[in-house]
Amino acid sequence: MRLVVFGASGPTGVEVVQQALAQGHDVTALVRDPDKMAGLVPNKELKIEKIDFSSADTVEPHLQDKDVVLSCLGSRTWPWSVTLYTYSMEVIVTAMRKNNVKRLVCVTSWFTTDDPSNPPSFMMRWIVKPLFLGRIMYNMAQMEQYLQGCEDINFTAVRPPGLRMGPVTDMEFRTEEGPQVCDRDGVRGMCRADVARFMLSTMTSEDWVRKCVAVIAVPKK
Repeated sequence: MRLVVFGASGPTGVEVVQQALAQGHDVTALVRDPDKMAGLVPNKELKIEKIDFSSADTVEPHLQDKDVVLSCLGSRTWPWSVTLYTYSMEVIVTAMRKNNVKRLVCVTSWFTTDDPSNPPSFMMRWIVKPLFLGRIMYNMAQMEQYLQGCEDINFTAVRPPGLRMGPVTDMEFRTEEGPQVCDRDGVRGMCRADVARFMLSTMTSEDWVRKCVAVIAVPKK
């Protein structure tokens, strides 16, 4: 498949690019610094293009003849308002429409939405979210809501828990259409390589089309 990856030089994006190339996909990485990307993934099969995110018109040429768009764009914690997720997705979707590209896979997080029947831990609810990640998660939620209103876009919003570095594993995925995965055998975080593995697995699956899916990887029994 012909894939285009936004945020390809970030830690999750690099995993997506490497695994997609290993699977034989035609991969284009859209980045602000092509030299940095070439150093992160020195693979001659990788196409690297410099991206200007100022408007959909500047992004549109990069999506020509593509089958799937993957977005690994992320924001650091800021003390003021975060708009990266909604702004970038509005640009991406507009560019997708101009090229008649329908399939999109992106990353958000556990607990972007509140569900009284499936509440977060005390630490997440009263410390982590309000003091550190609240603005980021709020904008992630706004992006998910925006995508749900895009009836012509077959999106999957992948919601992982806390992320860590590590090699890809063969652990099994557990999923839930909700703010978190409850049945997780005490596992807390998830390595970015497994997030990338799950993202790529959703591209051709109908299970999570137009849905937000919480996911975690747990050891096989």
